[in-house]
Amino acid sequence: MARIYCAGPLFNEPEKEEMTAIAAQLESAGHETFLPQRDGFELCEVGHELDALQMDSVDVDDLLHRAIFCLDVYKLLGWSEAVVANLNGRVPDEGTVVEAALAWHAQLPVVLYKNDVRAPFRGDDNPMLSCLADLRTVSAITDLPQALSEQLASDNSRRVEETIALGEQIARASESGTDTRSLTNALVGLTGNGRSK
Repeated sequence: MARIYCAGPLFNEPEKEEMTAIAAQLESAGHETFLPQRDGFELCEVGHELDALQMDSVDVDDLLHRAIFCLDVYKLLGWSEAVVANLNGRVPDEGTVVEAALAWHAQLPVVLYKNDVRAPFRGDDNPMLSCLADLRTVSAITDLPQALSEQLASDNSRRVEETIALGEQIARASESGTDTRSLTNALVGLTGNGRSK
């Protein structure tokens, strides 16, 4: 099976429990996971050791933050084969957003998990985030292994280039000075998203 980076908030007990449940669900499906709260290092414990060395507190903070960043980026881009990102919360955790975006740009499969109804855009999250997983969000932890399998089976090798090319076409259409209706029709034609309600 695959190596999965579990991205999400981990700053209080309910968040940690939810992230542990996500990792456990993926592990029960045969995947290996990296869960930062479990598999990284304890910031406070290392910080205390550095304090014992009588380092300046600014230097300690810089060292710890850089170490966490480097470890997480390595586990995300050098070790993992896919990312499951937990978007629960009033707004998604900013670290999770960065991790999902890095994974998308590196052409890794991204699965977004959210069972929290709070979202700013007509019930949806910001499209800069939700489009990282083709506007698909999984709302049940038990559905994550299947969604992950589907993402792992998909070809992500050209999605960055394809998105840039489509963005360029949309930019040209919007810059052409056409009226709103013509622009709307062009967008529907370019994106192939002409679904009616």
